[in-house]
Amino acid sequence: MAMRNVLLACVALATSAAALARDYPATECDRLAANPEDQDVIAPPVPRASVDLPRAIAACEAEVALHPDNVRARYQLSRVLAYDGQGARANAEMKRAADEGYRQAQFVYGLLIDRHRPGAPADPCLIESYWLRSARAGREAARVSYVRHVLNGRFDACRIQATPAEMQGFLEAAARDSGDYYDRLLIAGLAARLAARATAHAPPPLYAKPAAKPPVQPVATECDRLASHPEDPDRVAPGVPGSRVDVATALAACAAEVARHPDDPRQRYQYARVLAYSGDGRRASAEMKRAADEGYRQAAFVYGLFVDRGRPDAPTDICVAEDYWLRAARAGRQAARVIYVRSVFRGRFATCPVQASATEIGQLLEAAAADARDFYERLLIDELRDRLAERTAS
Repeated sequence: MAMRNVLLACVALATSAAALARDYPATECDRLAANPEDQDVIAPPVPRASVDLPRAIAACEAEVALHPDNVRARYQLSRVLAYDGQGARANAEMKRAADEGYRQAQFVYGLLIDRHRPGAPADPCLIESYWLRSARAGREAARVSYVRHVLNGRFDACRIQATPAEMQGFLEAAARDSGDYYDRLLIAGLAARLAARATAHAPPPLYAKPAAKPPVQPVATECDRLASHPEDPDRVAPGVPGSRVDVATALAACAAEVARHPDDPRQRYQYARVLAYSGDGRRASAEMKRAADEGYRQAAFVYGLFVDRGRPDAPTDICVAEDYWLRAARAGRQAARVIYVRSVFRGRFATCPVQASATEIGQLLEAAAADARDFYERLLIDELRDRLAERTAS
């Protein structure tokens, strides 16, 4: 049943991605710049050697200017800009098309990073993230490349988001869609390696608590003492309610700490918190996003709240909240687990390619139930579990 749910989720995402790509009829940009390897092309594809670059760039720029939400055209604009040697613009357009859900752009943007394209980021964990989105949306090459990189250890420094069951589902789907002997040979080899890896060292459950390690107690700073949030599970000092924060003193302390230790996301989150209390929404949103992007789960949860609540200077796209809340939920933030699932069930993410499968939503709720602290919290989680059971039964 779990594997069936994973595969159904992958099919739904693929259908959603294709629908997104086909919102617009074929344009001159499609006719001049469609990629033969793009699964969502709607015009005869044009091999690279046959692309008329000046005409294709002009046509795709005109289409993107006319319809900025045409992500297929934006991807094709990136393609021809890259062929023209305009690397910076090509990378920016590719990233935007990827972030807006175009599965071919997600796969190619991961390739730009993987192949160390000038101007592309150097973080392999971004490859993991973009390829996983593309694989979940049904991009054949992303399914295979993602699993291969996991097995080759390329993502060992990352929080690998796909479970072994989901990766098995990717390979099964890839095998069904494969039309080439060598493709099937590669996929069969990867499937055997994935099975052997699972047998050799079965991983802990996705949301299990990590094995105990000798505690390394972080040193509490003045920023921690003045600006820790009472509900931050990673605080190292007693939390200070918002009404009791000495904003001016805390701002100075946290600004100094962030300057001394710019790679400490806890300090940056606390700095964002007091910036918000001071009324500096623009800087608060920027610092909160940076702390979230650096892996601080409380910041990821709060940045999602900024978006959800329409906070000035935060993005207006609810799909941004879906992404950040899911990151926080996967990292174990209890409130993020609950609000993410509740928002899915209330249709808040109806316009988004929801990244969590029904199986993963069930795992989030199981973990939330285990960590629930009071009667009403448990009651809410039980209600969400009932809703999930109704959905999966229908």
